[in-house]
Amino acid sequence: MSLKIVVMSCDKNKDLWFPFYHCMEKYWKDHPEIIYSTEELTNTYYKTIKGKFIANKWTDRLLYTIKTLNCDNVLVMVDDIFIREYVDNELIISLQQYINDSVASINMEKCFDLYDKPFNDLLMQRSTLGRYKTSVMCNMFSREKLVKILKNIHTDPWEFERINNHMNFTYLIARNKCFINFGYEYRNWFGIRKGKWCLETRDFFNKEGIEIDYSIRGFYK
Repeated sequence: MSLKIVVMSCDKNKDLWFPFYHCMEKYWKDHPEIIYSTEELTNTYYKTIKGKFIANKWTDRLLYTIKTLNCDNVLVMVDDIFIREYVDNELIISLQQYINDSVASINMEKCFDLYDKPFNDLLMQRSTLGRYKTSVMCNMFSREKLVKILKNIHTDPWEFERINNHMNFTYLIARNKCFINFGYEYRNWFGIRKGKWCLETRDFFNKEGIEIDYSIRGFYK
């Protein structure tokens, strides 16, 4: 089975591209091929697929992007996924074995729903009533099933997750800890929140030696 990473970004977020690159290449050097989805600008660090769709048709651009790819599965990320520690590439690749005729995706986040149930030592199976099964934060999808899920949905990423168009597929999620640590486990706001930098991200960037002009976006409080 083959896997590619799709990073959903936009031209106004080009200031996130270097921090993403820095963290990815430091903590996940042997990662699968990365494809950025943007509007008109080219990301100089990774292969870029451009699609000029208006903001509230974000799902159309995701669909357009993944349809161009020749792979079985796609790990969909948003552009403020700044990896904090070493990622076990062999583990991520091996998770593909659990994507089958019934399983649509595996969320890299730690289980957050009390109604989920154990699937195996690594994974939990999402509750039939679980929220955000179609999360695009950091989620490995069957490319074929994601095409079906996205069909006839034309909206922004937040509404897409809220709609939770799971189509009665099975969804899995990390059981004991995040498979990819991007700040989620700290339980504070991380990355970008409502267009502004989160303080936790600034502290992490300072530790990493990543220089950012924070005055442009300001901080989320």
